Amino acid sequence: MTQETNGPAPIGRHLAEWRIRRGLTASRLAARCGLPEQSITDLESGRDWVDRRRVVNSLAAGLRLDPIELTGQPYLPYGASHAVVHATAWHVRRHLARVVAGGAGMQDPVHAEEVAALVAAVRSADEGGDLHSAADGLPRLLEMTASPVTDASLRSEASVAAARLLRRLGYRDLAYSVLHRARPPGGAPTPLEMAEEVWLLLDMGRPALAVSRAPGPEAVLPVDVLLPLALAHACLGQWVHSARLLERAQTIAHAPKEVSAVASARAFAEAERGAFEQVLAHAGEAGYLPPGERAGLFLLTASARARLGRVGEAVTDLVTAESVAPLHTRLNPLARELVHVLSSCPGVHGDGPKEMAARFGMK
Repeated sequence: MTQETNGPAPIGRHLAEWRIRRGLTASRLAARCGLPEQSITDLESGRDWVDRRRVVNSLAAGLRLDPIELTGQPYLPYGASHAVVHATAWHVRRHLARVVAGGAGMQDPVHAEEVAALVAAVRSADEGGDLHSAADGLPRLLEMTASPVTDASLRSEASVAAARLLRRLGYRDLAYSVLHRARPPGGAPTPLEMAEEVWLLLDMGRPALAVSRAPGPEAVLPVDVLLPLALAHACLGQWVHSARLLERAQTIAHAPKEVSAVASARAFAEAERGAFEQVLAHAGEAGYLPPGERAGLFLLTASARARLGRVGEAVTDLVTAESVAPLHTRLNPLARELVHVLSSCPGVHGDGPKEMAARFGMK
């Protein structure tokens, strides 16, 4: 779909600004990115938008940028819930400063049962699409897990929860610090930490580094680790490696949630290839995802339908994503690209995407 819009989508706009700032022609940037010059022109003119990690990573690499310079993250708080979530970065910075100074942790005794319950509550809120509750409980959780009597596994789970939330917000350097500070010097990452590190490196535009950090091909890895690794290979155009990892995940996935996660990962991998019909086919097999992940999948199918010219269905999926997990959706760069594109499409009836743009705080 290459219908004219009212100016470029957010990434296209940032792309034009940075290309001019770097003093590059569209032709020169295309050569550095490994993309067709027409792709650069279409993005900057508003005839196209970005919906693949490979494209964002290529553009950022060509401009010598972190991908967040193109996506615009972290987004300014818009609304009370977003403000609470956004404040998490401040609490985490204060926590890390106290850790370095040797003054972190609660003075009162910490009970493992209480820590475990709070870890579970934060994780459940995040997966359930309630980022407000997850962010609200995170400062206390970090203080509790900084206590020397806290179990190492609980400390790891708390750090992963904090890193995941910071990654969504766009504070990736801070997320990386939290994730690695929880690990003992020289210690091997837990599967939970490994999975979050791969997702973090993917968002940082470093899929090659994500792949290099993974254990060898003979290592036994859980589904949660295999899936982001498969996407990392897809982002590198290594389709055979990606397919093999997805097959391995398929063979060990038994619970409905795991089977759905594999189907969702297949959809995201197909999106990197531009196989939009396959995206929709695999997405239809992912029926048991938690709300946060389901919202991300609806955004993916919305983009696939838009690419196939099925604009009305794309709008329906976009609106559904926000209804399922509002803040997950509003903090997703792909959602902002789609809101901009779909709000300007001639075939869109009603004010759905335009109203969403207002809720997102988009100008």
